[in-house]
Amino acid sequence: MIPSAYVHIPFCEHICTYCAFPRTARLDWIDPWLVQIKQEIKAALKKARKDDPAFALQTIYFGGGTPSILSAGQLQELMDCFQGYLAKDYEWTMEANPESLTQEKLQVFLQAGVNRLSIGIQTFDESRLARLGRHHSAKKALECIALAKQAGFSNLSVDLMYGFYDQTPEQLQADLDAFLKLDVSHLSIYSLILEPDSLLAKRGEPELDEQKSGELFEWIESRLQQAGYTHYEISSYAKDKQYGLHNTLIWQDGLYYGFGYGAVGRDEQGLYHHSGSLKNYIEGKSEIEYENDANPWFDAIMTGLRTIFGLDLEAWNTKYQSNFVTRYPKTLAKYQDHLTIDAGCLKADGKGMEILDSILVDFLIEDENQSPLNSSLSRTSLQTGFQAADLAMKPNQNKKSRTDSRK
Repeated sequence: MIPSAYVHIPFCEHICTYCAFPRTARLDWIDPWLVQIKQEIKAALKKARKDDPAFALQTIYFGGGTPSILSAGQLQELMDCFQGYLAKDYEWTMEANPESLTQEKLQVFLQAGVNRLSIGIQTFDESRLARLGRHHSAKKALECIALAKQAGFSNLSVDLMYGFYDQTPEQLQADLDAFLKLDVSHLSIYSLILEPDSLLAKRGEPELDEQKSGELFEWIESRLQQAGYTHYEISSYAKDKQYGLHNTLIWQDGLYYGFGYGAVGRDEQGLYHHSGSLKNYIEGKSEIEYENDANPWFDAIMTGLRTIFGLDLEAWNTKYQSNFVTRYPKTLAKYQDHLTIDAGCLKADGKGMEILDSILVDFLIEDENQSPLNSSLSRTSLQTGFQAADLAMKPNQNKKSRTDSRK
């Protein structure tokens, strides 16, 4: 049984300067797209229930793009597809942007069963909002959070970004202070990545050097932990154990539906996505394609070490018919101060998460001559996979697809 579903809504009124996700400003395509994705969702869920009468979804995640750009009526139509398929203790997350979230849409979300909001604020600094191509103000962001709370949402997550080449610790502190005043339970804070397809990269935006980025990372962790937040994943912090269940299941190598153009799913055969363009999808000409995931054992390492839950070594050993500890003795010894085995799981501490790129490179180097898994990985393949993991919480996923919570 597949317990989760990611729904990709690829429409945006404006294209943010940092974004490399599949998206379009062709809002006139929403209605025909809605017809197609409803058919896809209904057919898949109907088949799942026929195969297993007890089938129910533990998590649903609506990402984009900008899900909240759809009208209340369009959102209602889409969410209706999932009625009758929710598990008893489910999590249903909806991404939203401050400029398109309204009281009417919040009520529609609540009535449908949405119980978690992820709001893309990115920064409270007006100049950086403009630089990122965001079309809301800091004031609007604050009003959006207040509106969501007034509507009855208690499980809220905020997205912030850091790592601008000219960002000072004082500016970052101002963003974190503004976030903490909101009193919400979850924060996803991402380092700015200058993807080649993004407008920022095309404009020649300089990158922040690694040393300064690492210093900001450590400062963020210290500040949020002082405020009572647990750093449970590289980019995510939660208070009172309000972890994002959907992404946590993905990081733990779980199965999930990927509905719509731009989404990735994972079933027993592996990762899959829709072929072709958004236009192909709307016209019913897109087909499901499975990705050439030649290194699934390394995907599991990469995603497992992103979180405080770690990599289940027994499960990894069984699934990939190898012994992790005897396979990687050099890397485990090198990073013994930052990698520990606790209750059968390999875990990285805070510093380990900060330098995870380097740790993974060393796992690859040690793995290159190991014949049981026939490794043919390289530093280049790691860079490609890790960029995708930062963008979509799933390594080896191309930039045409999403599974996660990051806008």
